[in-house]
Formats: sequence, C-alpha cells, structure tokens
Amino acid sequence: MGDWKGLQAVKDVSKLSYQMWQKGWDEANGGNISYLLTDDEARSLKYVPGTGRKLTLVEGIPDAIRGKYILVTATGSYFREIKDDVEHLLGVIYLPEQGNDYEIVAGLVDNRPTSELGSHITTHAVRLAVDPDQRVVMHNHATHVLAMTHTGPTNERDFTVALWRMITEGVVVFPDGVGLIPWCVAGTPQIAKETNERMKTRRCVVWQYHGVFTAGDSMHDAFGLLETVDKCAEVWLLSQSAGGKNPGISDQGLIDTAKWYGTTLHEGYIS
Repeated sequence: MGDWKGLQAVKDVSKLSYQMWQKGWDEANGGNISYLLTDDEARSLKYVPGTGRKLTLVEGIPDAIRGKYILVTATGSYFREIKDDVEHLLGVIYLPEQGNDYEIVAGLVDNRPTSELGSHITTHAVRLAVDPDQRVVMHNHATHVLAMTHTGPTNERDFTVALWRMITEGVVVFPDGVGLIPWCVAGTPQIAKETNERMKTRRCVVWQYHGVFTAGDSMHDAFGLLETVDKCAEVWLLSQSAGGKNPGISDQGLIDTAKWYGTTLHEGYIS
C-alpha cells in the first residue's frame, strides 16, 4: 500500500476542515467532505481491488463514478479532530466496476464513511457530467447562510440575487447562482434528488434551516466558494439589521460586472 497519508488531498482536508471548525461552520460532527482522487493519486496507492473491507452503498453507485477512488471523512467525525487522527477519521474508498459493495482502501480504522456518502457520490457523478475537473463535494453548516434562510427570500432566484447585490465578488465567484431547497428531512432520497437536480447547473446548494453543499475542482475551490457565499450572506444580514437603506448592486451593475470578468449569470435571474 502506498503512503495515502502523504497525499496533498489528505493535507488539504486536514487543514481546511480545521479552519471550517474555527469558523463555527462544523459544530460537533456537523459536516462531511469527499475528494475524488486523480488517476495518478489512485495509482500511487498500489491498491488491489477486492482486497479491502467491504461495505454496501444502499443508494447504489452511478456508472459515471465506478472504478474511482474517493477520500472521505468518517461518520461522526469532528472536524476539529481530523488533523490529529486521520487514520480513524479520514480514509480512501474504492467504488467497484460492478455491484454496490465499495471497499475501504486505507484509513477509516474501526470506522466507516460519512452517512451522507450516497449524496456525495451521486453529486460527484452529476457534477462530472458538466465539469470533468470536478473533485470535491463539501457539506457543512455555514453560519450566515443558515441564518439567512430564516430571514431572507424563500425562492432561489431572489435568494441568489440578494447575495449577488452585496459585494462584487458574488457574480465573479458564483455567477451560476445558489440553489435553495425548502426544508425537508436530511438524509432522505427527496433531499438528495433535489440537491442533484440543482447541481446540474450550480456548484452551491443551500438546505433551508440546515446547511450548504458546495462542489469544486479542488478543496480550495470549494472552500473559497463557500467563504464567498457566506460573506455575502453575512453582509446581507448586517445591512438588513442596520435598516437596509441602500439597494446594493443594480441589475445593470451585475450584468456589467459579469461581462467584465467573463462570467455568465444563471439564466433568467437577471435580464
């Protein structure tokens, strides 16, 4: 077995999961991360399929993700502890070419992947169809975004535009917008289906009163996306609490900014 703990992705997850805890986004075990290994990273593990501990993914494995290796946080893992205990709280799994019994390749000693593994894997498959460089799916409870679901617009178009109007970086970092799913029980097929439907056209999906799913080409990409969305939500909350006297960036301002930076706004959100 190769040195899986030496992978840059392991270092990134260890470092950034701790930073997310410091931000207050991942209280207790409230978060999970998965990273799709590159072919070179997978080969470096020198793993022989069929030799690892097997567990069943009841949701099934999409064809687009079969034969892949995924670095994933463990169920019940506390983000403040991952950097000091990667052997138990982090690990690599292999998704077989056939069947729904995935294999533990490394790590996850006396443990198993996050209970949200099914949602992560299907989201990876959905995002790969639109972005071949897709690598990361991240879920946590970003404080300001979560608070905004209690006081802000309740449809995703208005929610997104409210965020865009706060700071210029909004339409630069997430021009594809933000999906917003009305509250429903987490971990159910319903929320997974609605999340993946929105992930076909967006990289950030908010679960009302619960948290956020973000996707990206790297840990830093997905983390930076969430930082920006949460900053926009924070500014929105502060401006509303101060009276909200100014309307924020105008429609034309959003259009001009997107044009200048070469981004395309989510279709139909701003005309």
